[in-house]
Amino acid sequence: EALAGSIADRELRADVLDLIRVPRALYADRHPAPGLRTAVRDALAREGFVAADAPVRGIFPPGTEPESMGSIQPFWAAPGSGEGSHHAYPGGLALHESFNASVAIGIAGSYDAHYFGGRPTVSRDTAIAAALYHDVMKTVVFGWNDDGTLADELAIAGTGGHHVLSGAEAIVRGRDPRFVTTLLSAHAAPSLGDETKVVAWCRAAAIVAGVDPVAFGLVKREGAGYVLAAEPAPLEAFVNYLSDHDYVVSVHAMHVVSARLQLSWSRRPALINLAPTFAWYRAMILTRTSALALYDALARNGADAFDRTVLRVESQLAPLRL
Repeated sequence: EALAGSIADRELRADVLDLIRVPRALYADRHPAPGLRTAVRDALAREGFVAADAPVRGIFPPGTEPESMGSIQPFWAAPGSGEGSHHAYPGGLALHESFNASVAIGIAGSYDAHYFGGRPTVSRDTAIAAALYHDVMKTVVFGWNDDGTLADELAIAGTGGHHVLSGAEAIVRGRDPRFVTTLLSAHAAPSLGDETKVVAWCRAAAIVAGVDPVAFGLVKREGAGYVLAAEPAPLEAFVNYLSDHDYVVSVHAMHVVSARLQLSWSRRPALINLAPTFAWYRAMILTRTSALALYDALARNGADAFDRTVLRVESQLAPLRL
């Protein structure tokens, strides 16, 4: 909240704070009826962004139905990624986004210092907002199953659906095309051949948002295909891409730590009294000490330090009641 509240632009600040405080999928409101939602899936399929039989719920997950009154899980409870991946525990999204936004500020400042004589050139507002915006639909796509695992995520245009859906949300909320292009550059920089990926994500986001990507100003036609309308791409797009690399270490940490926690769980049947499944046990541990913190304890001080940390956390837990 402090990072979002530091955005100078009043409208952008209010929008980002609203996303964090009361997650909603406003893009879904443009397609309230089942037939309209199926038509969105079909439009994405015609462009090759999803399979023809892709589940419509992958684009409009539970909680986005009109009768649900927008009952999306709180931002603070959401995971930062899918099952077994980085920050896949309650609170993981807040940690991941806070880290990325902080990194974005640092990268923007470094560019200003090294290339622009210290003049504030790279937009700090955009750096923060894009980092906080681009993963926000993880609150929608990563619902919790009863056993503590996470719902599967539909891939859209070759990347996790949350990415495209966050772009669609930005369009619906009135963000301008340059900002949408910037946030959709988080998974690939708009350069060195990867700009074609960003073009695809812009087009897919436009379909979900119910706008024409050319008329909206995201892309333009070039021959038989499309290119980004923002040419050359803004520096903030590259900053957003660079700031989204916490996953490089956090995915690895999650895999190593989860495997050790699973082994511990399987050897200690009494833990079933603490949490009914390993997935819930893992979530209870990692909300209190991150996978990266446990990984560092293991890598720096060995297995005994890892086990001591886990036991210390367990001593603070009350049995999970479902």
